[in-house]
Amino acid sequence: MSAARSRRHYLAAIRRDYGRVAEDYERRWRAFNCAARGWVLARWPEGLAAGARVLDLGCGTGAFLAAVAARDPALELVGLDLTPALLAEARRRVPAARLIEGDAEAPPFTDGAFDVVCSLNLLHHLHDRNGHAAELARLCRPGGTIFLRTFAGGRSLAMRAADAWLKWRNTGWRGTVSPAELEQAFARQSGIDVIDRDELRAGIWRLQLVRLRRAAG
Repeated sequence: MSAARSRRHYLAAIRRDYGRVAEDYERRWRAFNCAARGWVLARWPEGLAAGARVLDLGCGTGAFLAAVAARDPALELVGLDLTPALLAEARRRVPAARLIEGDAEAPPFTDGAFDVVCSLNLLHHLHDRNGHAAELARLCRPGGTIFLRTFAGGRSLAMRAADAWLKWRNTGWRGTVSPAELEQAFARQSGIDVIDRDELRAGIWRLQLVRLRRAAG
């Protein structure tokens, strides 16, 4: 199979799998998402000006953007997701946001376009972890903030077994990321500093959450 055809197959699998659960997604993962959302909002940058731009890559049903809108309705909110069914849910939740169907590994935005860039449980679907770190750094303006949430790999036999099963069963699952791998990915990006780092338990899984800042210049 050619690389282009393989990529199309992968993207179609993501759309299919998330399209099936779009209406039920927030109920199914409510506790999981609420805990991680609370972590991010507790560390939300203070003093964002009216019209400051926030990007949520892999915005899903828009629940996170809706929480941001409730907190500060003066912000300009942008979400990108691959799955039309999820975007339909997002449009109902946060109609004021600009919501775009697209590939998070090739986001159609200019350098430094956003004051806050979020990647919340997206990385396990992506082929190039280092490339994603570079994209987050590229999209964030100097002095801006980046939030990343992803599954932490390698913590237990149960987690490793579940990760291996999902890789076999689910075309769109690319695998968990160890804390060391994530640290190395951002260490390659000049001018990006880790401000906060934490882990949350979610069943057999652990979520790693990171807040980063792009240097002012």
